[in-house]
Amino acid sequence: MLDYKLIEALAMVCQEGGFDRAARVLHLTQSAISQRVRQLERQLGVPLVVRGPPPRPTRIGNRLIAHYRRVTQLERDLEDDLQPGPRDGLLTLSIGVNEDTIATWFTPAIADLARERGYLLHFAVDDQEETHKLLKLGEVLGCISTRNEALQGCSVVYLGRVDYRCVASPGFVQRWFSNGFHEAAVRQAPAVVYSPKDRIHNRFLEGLYGTPCPPFPHHFIPSSHGFVDAIVGGLGYGLLPHLQSGALLDSGQVTDLAPERSLPTHLYWHHWDLQAGPIRELTAALVRYTRRNLPQGKTG
Repeated sequence: MLDYKLIEALAMVCQEGGFDRAARVLHLTQSAISQRVRQLERQLGVPLVVRGPPPRPTRIGNRLIAHYRRVTQLERDLEDDLQPGPRDGLLTLSIGVNEDTIATWFTPAIADLARERGYLLHFAVDDQEETHKLLKLGEVLGCISTRNEALQGCSVVYLGRVDYRCVASPGFVQRWFSNGFHEAAVRQAPAVVYSPKDRIHNRFLEGLYGTPCPPFPHHFIPSSHGFVDAIVGGLGYGLLPHLQSGALLDSGQVTDLAPERSLPTHLYWHHWDLQAGPIRELTAALVRYTRRNLPQGKTG
């Protein structure tokens, strides 16, 4: 029989990034938290957390934490059914989301709900093609992803489309692309890429030229706002979602390098397959907002 007080200690250590922080959240001593985690490891006979800065769950530890979060969510849902109305305390919602989405539309989509219901938002930030892995590991209860296949035990909802446009500052265009946005120039001009995981730039070039992406020099700037600043400041060219590029194009701060082409990216909301409580509310808020604010066509 699992002792959920012990698993709670493990979950808080990994969520808060340390034994001392977990102790403050649970109103216990650091020694008590350590004892609970060690007791759970002795009972199961396997290590559950890698004790590093910060502590990280092992594979079995991840499974236990995912199970604990699901059970906690089910209990909250049952409380809502038995005693409707405001709840005591604040509930944490862990969500996997990419930084472009945070910077452009996600927070406004759920701000009213979080404020009215007293939800604490814990964003786990990763590339939109990778966030489903956080859900699979049980680290988040839902995620924004470009994948349309539901994971086992989860549901998926189509939200809408974000169109990426390839842009650069006028000065950068004059220096690097004065003779046009040709493949030879692409091999020389510095690009701005979010991270090594980010494949959007590669996919755009492959679609544009119909060949495998040519090698190109690039900056890695893993910040949505820093990414925009780098392009506007003339450090390189890159792909921006239409929610960011539209105003910049209108003001003349950037130029569209391929005005006849964009890269449509379809976004999906994946969540644990629970149909009540916070997940239901969060899903409804996201669907309402994206139906009004994101293009809905499956082609771009």
